[in-house]
Amino acid sequence: MAEVKNISLTVKGLDCAACAEKIEKTLTRHKGIKAVTVYLGAEKVDVQFDPSLVKEKEIGDSISALGYKVITEKALKEKPSGIGKRNFDLFRIGFVFVFIILSLSGIADNIPLDIFSIVAVIIGGYPLFKHAFIDLKGKAITAEVFMALGITAAAAIGEFRSAAVIAFFMLISEFIDSFTMEKSRKAIKDLIEMAPKTARVKKDTGEIEIPVEDVKKGDIVVVKPGEKIPVEGVIISGRGAVNQSPITGESIPVEKQEGDAVYTATINQLGILFIKVTHTGQDTTYGRIIRLVEEAEASKAPVQRIADKFAAYFTPAILAFAVITFLITWKITNAIAVVVVACPCTVAIATPLAVVAGMGRAARRGIIIKGGRYLEALARVDTLVMDKTGTVTIGDPVVTDIKGFAGHDEREIISCAAGVERYSEHPLAKAVIKKAHEMNTPIYEPDEYRVMPGKGIEASLEGRRVILGSREMLASGDIKVSRDVEQYLREREGEGKTALVIAHDNAICGVICVADIVRKGTIEAIETLRNLGFGEPVMLTGDNPRTANAIASSLGIKNVEAQLLPEDKVNKIKELSFQGKRVLMIGDGINDAPALAQAHVGIAMGAVGSDAAIEAADVALMRDDWSQIPEAVRIGKKTFGIIKQNLAIGILFNIVGISLASTGILSPAAAAVAHVMPDVLVFMNSSRLLR
Repeated sequence: MAEVKNISLTVKGLDCAACAEKIEKTLTRHKGIKAVTVYLGAEKVDVQFDPSLVKEKEIGDSISALGYKVITEKALKEKPSGIGKRNFDLFRIGFVFVFIILSLSGIADNIPLDIFSIVAVIIGGYPLFKHAFIDLKGKAITAEVFMALGITAAAAIGEFRSAAVIAFFMLISEFIDSFTMEKSRKAIKDLIEMAPKTARVKKDTGEIEIPVEDVKKGDIVVVKPGEKIPVEGVIISGRGAVNQSPITGESIPVEKQEGDAVYTATINQLGILFIKVTHTGQDTTYGRIIRLVEEAEASKAPVQRIADKFAAYFTPAILAFAVITFLITWKITNAIAVVVVACPCTVAIATPLAVVAGMGRAARRGIIIKGGRYLEALARVDTLVMDKTGTVTIGDPVVTDIKGFAGHDEREIISCAAGVERYSEHPLAKAVIKKAHEMNTPIYEPDEYRVMPGKGIEASLEGRRVILGSREMLASGDIKVSRDVEQYLREREGEGKTALVIAHDNAICGVICVADIVRKGTIEAIETLRNLGFGEPVMLTGDNPRTANAIASSLGIKNVEAQLLPEDKVNKIKELSFQGKRVLMIGDGINDAPALAQAHVGIAMGAVGSDAAIEAADVALMRDDWSQIPEAVRIGKKTFGIIKQNLAIGILFNIVGISLASTGILSPAAAAVAHVMPDVLVFMNSSRLLR
């Protein structure tokens, strides 16, 4: 089998979908190229190739031959990208503008040739002529070919000033396209820049600061207060308050201590941390987030594919329309104006511009959307389906109620229960012991204890016989349940809680209720989704009907299906889809992977640090916060709305502009001015997503 190698190249000058298409077509002509993926937002080109048939240098040279600049990793680290080129472009625009003013001033009116306009055409038109020549050589009719044709035609009929004005405004249009895409990339660049560049590593000889890429798994990294954490790992010593907002979007620092995991680019606000490295570079959660955001563009929204097809047919159609205009009017200036005013780039960049901005905005809020098609799908979903355990609820039982009987108080009851459960590994035991720690009550050492599987525990505490468990456990010890206790038990169990009865000296002294509680903000999030156009939500769970209905009732959910296997959940989503519903499925990202994949959009809760959760869903929430779900939907709706507006601007402008140009209302120079307008409007419209 032939060897397949992957390379990722940083390419400067990628400003629109036409650039991506040009590179893809050129590279796929090479024998040995298996696949090409262009990421406009990341300015990267990924290539799969057979090194026995094509070399890396040939791939880079092919891209360079198209007029783009391939940047090595070393050059990328040494020199800030884009700044020098932008200044040069501004200088060239200013130079051409000055020469146009000199031409209009009449200084050279007594010279047979308008030398100032000619110089302006040569300097201003050079980038267009260069790209047009490359495109024609590659048998491609592009927007650059049109513009070069317009400038050449205007000069050929002696309209040097018009040619200069066209060149000037084409330069402005190119600059705006470049500037616009750069602004949209800002969210991604900000993510990359947040990652620390160095790490302080503990060695036998002391602490040394090294580049973060030189840190190895197993190294001990020291992070002081106020510093960013440069690696992903586990705290082996120290404790502190860590601001995790770069990954999760949460504003409140999280307390961290020995044994806790920490993540790259988060900020240690308090205390010194000694961290054993488990992941570095692209293998960290932060690295995967950046990679997902960069690569998400490859998953095109359906509306983007429509726009790409429009742009592909647009160019030859305009050329034909310009010829028809000339044949009808016999005015070459009208035909030139048609060519100049036509703006296929506006339609081509309408979608990627908004998609890059939308995904960057979501990433800053700890929401990772895996592509343009999921942004569009988020704008269309109308039915909320959710798992229960670990999604609606926190997934770990906690003590919710403590009720004393026969004069016993809460502290005495929880202290006694914690002593009985002291050596138990049962999840309910952990909840009881945790509550005892929170209430700062003593936890007695049991002298002896006996476990009754499925019923409870009997232990000896401080010379007293104590029983903790179910009614069956009490019955086995000849302890009667009074009417008051029975009524209390039924009320709590009706709420889906598990009741633990505690008794000593042959009498019931209290009841402790344990439940998997609903996550904070869930009710508000579900109500917000209803206001966003969602119908009645559906809960699907493998839990028992009593608990499922109790949780659902507390959330105002009427549609509940319990005791479901994973395949049952998938079938239910298929059924909803068959009814015409567009399903948004919320799950924990691992156990619910099949259902998440079946839904129109699958969202994984609390994916931070979990490879499986990030991979399982279309959208990954970096923290267990239900408020992020309506926020993701809002971002999807807003992005899709802006895409449609951008496309409308581009198409409407071209229809009006071409109509005015073909009838002679727009001169070639005026057409050049008008050509810039839709780019500005699309940029201003898309920039609303960056706020």
